Amino acid sequence: MKDEYKEFYESNEEDMNSKSDAKVILFLIIVAVMAMTYWVAVQ
Repeated sequence: MKDEYKEFYESNEEDMNSKSDAKVILFLIIVAVMAMTYWVAVQ
């Protein structure tokens, strides 16, 4: 899986930045879903 994305990124640094961004976005989505679930539950 490591070499799968070499054609899309010029360097390993860009690849790592992309993976880091994806993890941050996933975390934010999870937090948003939990917040919405709590907000609906207390209504």
